[in-house]
Amino acid sequence: MPSEFQGQADRARVERLLVRYVGTHSVNPAIDGGAGEADLASLLFSDLRDWGFDPVREPVHPGGRDNVIATLPGRNGGPMVMFHAHLDTVGLSGKATADALSTGGNVYGRGACDTKGSLVAMVESLRLLGSVDAAERATLMLVGGIDEEVGGTGALELAAAHPEIDMAVIGEPTSLEIATAHKGVLRLEIATTGTPAHSSKPHLGRNAIYAMGQVLDILQTDYLASLDPEGHPLAGPATLAVTTIQGGSGFNVVPAECVIGLDRRVIPGENHEELLEEFDSLLAGLDVPLERRDPFLMTAPLDTPVTDPVVQALRRAREEATGRKANPIGVTYGTDASAFAPAGISCVVFGPGSIDQAHSDEEWVGVDETAVAAEILAQTALNLAIG
Repeated sequence: MPSEFQGQADRARVERLLVRYVGTHSVNPAIDGGAGEADLASLLFSDLRDWGFDPVREPVHPGGRDNVIATLPGRNGGPMVMFHAHLDTVGLSGKATADALSTGGNVYGRGACDTKGSLVAMVESLRLLGSVDAAERATLMLVGGIDEEVGGTGALELAAAHPEIDMAVIGEPTSLEIATAHKGVLRLEIATTGTPAHSSKPHLGRNAIYAMGQVLDILQTDYLASLDPEGHPLAGPATLAVTTIQGGSGFNVVPAECVIGLDRRVIPGENHEELLEEFDSLLAGLDVPLERRDPFLMTAPLDTPVTDPVVQALRRAREEATGRKANPIGVTYGTDASAFAPAGISCVVFGPGSIDQAHSDEEWVGVDETAVAAEILAQTALNLAIG
């Protein structure tokens, strides 16, 4: 059966919004001193108010770094459903540009698919739902959130402040596939210490970089061998990568310290504290002075049952809109669902655009795909109202 909203999204309006939002710089300020989300938050707030909503800005960080929220009331006693898209982007590199270019049915520019395309789709879905009687739709909370690309603080603040949210669609570039699982993250540092000495007499010192070599060796052999190559059926295997290293103060000084950064991707069913205990047990077998430092980032994996109402409602809407089966998938990247799922909010990840274009020099999203995403999201709200 075709979707009630099939073909109803205004493609010209979608294109205009994409150009406006992509053209509004919102690089996370923690990345190369980016402009931050304030200008885009102000634009979204103003647009929502002009369209008849009563939006609010909930401050998270100084400088206008606020979550922007608008609510569309629905059926009494029905679920509270959040449509969430983050406002911030990664930085510019290579040929990447924050200026928006619309050509050939696509809009190009930083943040086009990650994740301003999802934001526009969600905004357009609210317009479509405005013509539907409130009793026929779920209550919706549209959120333009901050700080997904670095700390996730916008989502954490939102989850704590809004226990009324029952379920959420998290906007990310999934090519309109429905993702119910992804990995979490554990990031930490390991430091080895040595004794400085003149490099012409290295035997008088203790080389922290040589000591770190033993740490790297045991991580590459024993630790990686301990990881299950199968992992989770949708999220895939757990992984470990050494992603940063610093050591030494000069060519003529035996280094007194070496520090590596670890990125451990956590699959559903794993526990952060148990993983830290595994690191400690492994490192305890080394005869080198070292410190496993406290993690500076821990995010939860996502594993929403395919039987969950938000998954079923979105699947039905996607299949009606495209005529194709919508079997849930897992994605390799993390999302703000890591903050919402532990708070008891059922989450699914969905949006226009491909992760292959996200963060790339030529990031883009399709206008028609964004419009179809809006129609699917609107139908999802109807499906959730009727159960």
